[in-house]
Amino acid sequence: MPRREMRPVPDLPTPGILRPRGGRIRRRGASAAVAVLVLAMVSAAGAQSPEQIARGKYIFGAAAGCGCHTVPKQALNAGGRKYDGPFGTVYASNITPDPTTGIGKWTDEQIITATRAGRRPNGERLIPVHPYTVFNGMAEQDLKDVVAYLRSVPPVNKAAPAKKITVPLFESVFLPAWLATFAPRELPPAAAPTSGVARGEYLSRAVGHCGECHTPRTMTMAVDSSRFLAGNQKGKGPEGSAVPNITPDRDTGIGNWSEEQITDYLETGNKPDGDVAGGLMMEVIQGTSAGYKDLTKADRQAIAKYLKSIPPVRNQIE
Repeated sequence: MPRREMRPVPDLPTPGILRPRGGRIRRRGASAAVAVLVLAMVSAAGAQSPEQIARGKYIFGAAAGCGCHTVPKQALNAGGRKYDGPFGTVYASNITPDPTTGIGKWTDEQIITATRAGRRPNGERLIPVHPYTVFNGMAEQDLKDVVAYLRSVPPVNKAAPAKKITVPLFESVFLPAWLATFAPRELPPAAAPTSGVARGEYLSRAVGHCGECHTPRTMTMAVDSSRFLAGNQKGKGPEGSAVPNITPDRDTGIGNWSEEQITDYLETGNKPDGDVAGGLMMEVIQGTSAGYKDLTKADRQAIAKYLKSIPPVRNQIE
């Protein structure tokens, strides 16, 4: 099946901050502004129906439960998980609706912009440990549903540790250049596909972001699309782990797995040979509040059909 067109990620305009003319804000005006903000937040919360929140939780689970934002056995979505890279060390953000340390004061559009374009409301770039170049391919309604779900979880007042960038000019020079030159951009569909291989492709590429772990990277750390989902050797995958080849190559991939075996694996972690998934893969199957195990059988089957349809790549992972 042909892949979606990939384009460099452009900078998106960041919503500005409106400031009153003149020097000070009068107390009465400030109080009125706070009142309007509170009413808007209450109104937004009321607009989130249980059905929308449930849909958002489901997509959240299909995105591997966004496990990067939850330290195992600690508060859901409260951030603080550590990630080391060639540029330094970053910590996952708090994405609970806490107004001080989380995203409680962010608008829906600001959350979606951060998810898709990697920009905070203040214009700061996110380090692409957060896979916004892939999440850009998510359908608008799915993103809105995820936002509704994120607003429904308990707020946690917990600030993430400060990042430690060790490469000079990384954020001001090298990161923008890398994004413009090497980063892919998934084109979002007008609406999420609902069945078949198209549904499986959407869930695998844009939502589940399987390629971020399972695809080898080039010397520039860009995903090598010519070896899509062909796996990573030990030391090359996330946290230095080896990541399996999940193309349908019969010798080095999952070409000998049936669609039903892939479908079952995504729910249970059980492999056809009797082994079980471990490490990060078991984390994404289990999820945090939801994971791959919570996908419907139809969606797991769609992913299996898609994985069987992509070009096989011979790449033996030790």
